[in-house]
Amino acid sequence: MKKSQGTLNGFLDQGCSIRGDVVFADLLRVHGHVNGTISSEHELLVGEGGIVEGEVAVGRLVVAGTVRGTVRVKERVVIHGTGKVFAEVFAPTLVVDEGGVLEGPVHMTRPDKLAATPS
Repeated sequence: MKKSQGTLNGFLDQGCSIRGDVVFADLLRVHGHVNGTISSEHELLVGEGGIVEGEVAVGRLVVAGTVRGTVRVKERVVIHGTGKVFAEVFAPTLVVDEGGVLEGPVHMTRPDKLAATPS
């Protein structure tokens, strides 16, 4: 897996939660709980113990925790062995490690087609 080359914009640790819209520029690590909308052109990393519920629209998504809702990714979704995704997923590339969980419809759409996907 290609390592992220972006700089860390934010880190939400365990025991912290955010309700609402989150927008970031390079890399956001979530080990706490986000309920709402997360948007970026870059990478969201949901660490072990992290929970994201709602709408996710990012460039890349790496999941070692839990994601619930709708996921729209321009490049790639990676679900590690501890990761759980319960969502409708729109992504051109999907990688699920052994032990990872994915429940929900998956639409493997080329990046140029994502913009045309109806909400």
